[in-house]
Amino acid sequence: MSRHSPRHWLFVSALAGGLALGCTSEEVFPSADELELLQSLHSPTRTPPADPTNRYEGRPEAAVLGLRLFKDPLLSGCGTISCQSCHDGEGRTVDTPVAQGCFGHVTGRNPPTVINSAYSTWYMWDGRADRLWNQALLPLLSPVEMASSPAILRARLSEAYTAEYQGLFGKTPEAETDDDQLLANFGKVIAAYERTLVRNDAPFDQDVRRFLAAVDAGTQEKDPAYLGLKTFVRKGQCAACHKGPMLSDEQFHNIGVRDDTEGRRGVATGADPMLTWAFNSAGPYSDAPIGAESTRLQRLRSDLTSKAGELEGAYKTPSLRNVALTAPYMHLGEQKTLLDVVELYNKGGEPAGQFAGQVSVSIKPLELTDEEKHALVVLLESMTGAAP
Repeated sequence: MSRHSPRHWLFVSALAGGLALGCTSEEVFPSADELELLQSLHSPTRTPPADPTNRYEGRPEAAVLGLRLFKDPLLSGCGTISCQSCHDGEGRTVDTPVAQGCFGHVTGRNPPTVINSAYSTWYMWDGRADRLWNQALLPLLSPVEMASSPAILRARLSEAYTAEYQGLFGKTPEAETDDDQLLANFGKVIAAYERTLVRNDAPFDQDVRRFLAAVDAGTQEKDPAYLGLKTFVRKGQCAACHKGPMLSDEQFHNIGVRDDTEGRRGVATGADPMLTWAFNSAGPYSDAPIGAESTRLQRLRSDLTSKAGELEGAYKTPSLRNVALTAPYMHLGEQKTLLDVVELYNKGGEPAGQFAGQVSVSIKPLELTDEEKHALVVLLESMTGAAP
């Protein structure tokens, strides 16, 4: 590969671990650093990484119970909304900007897909949860989503799931007098089910492998994915945040999405309550409350102070895997199509003042051609994994 004589690429650190990539348009693609980045975009492992804070995640009987609870609307305060209500269909989300909740309420943001959710490290758009199991508690207890409570949960578990619950947790739902323990147990079986919702092995992965072989042969410019990958990595700057096997840096960035809602400050205010939440991964209901989990939360606490300006109005980078299945896009569901998303980035986000904070240093007008825009959309559509 040295025969291509790539010049050095500058990787500029941006935000919480993001990258802004820069080079001259005349440089051969890929450069050495771009090649390394492309090599990192391989399909993730078929099994999500283990979650030490949930001892039930790998138990089949927990996943079976989790699926039944996931589908049960009688767990909600109104009796009509289940987890599946917002996470159904091929994309496991809704096809509207926001979702319907109990008693005529609607969610404040677009529900993220639960496909591949077990690969994440932070949850909700603003980082209000740090594990898949504690994330499940937020919609359950939200007055505008499922509007439930420990009393409703205990009554429904006792009515329809006593044997399954006792088999997993050693006591009946009625005998579980600690409301928080009951909630944690619910979250852990929901997570055990959601952990099975894996959809990878996309045409994109095959294209990247073929392209890398073409680079080795010196024929990459003839490869069908050449323009899409070049735009994704270089001119489009997509790989600044959408990198690694899951095509997400799992960080929070301000990309200039229009937002005049009460929660427009994003992670700057959304994640703070989680740091002292009894259900966080370092809390008493975690199955591994010390060590790395505590360190991770301490780092976030520090970032919310030391990088306050950068995190103002910042939201989590979603994975691009299966993105063609999850329209509409962004945290408010304002962008209807993938081309709309590309156009938003192409203009460098919305004008200042239409959202909290300032955009990332890597967000700027891109001046993409129509051909480059089309190539990006085709690339994004190729990220849909094989159906489970």
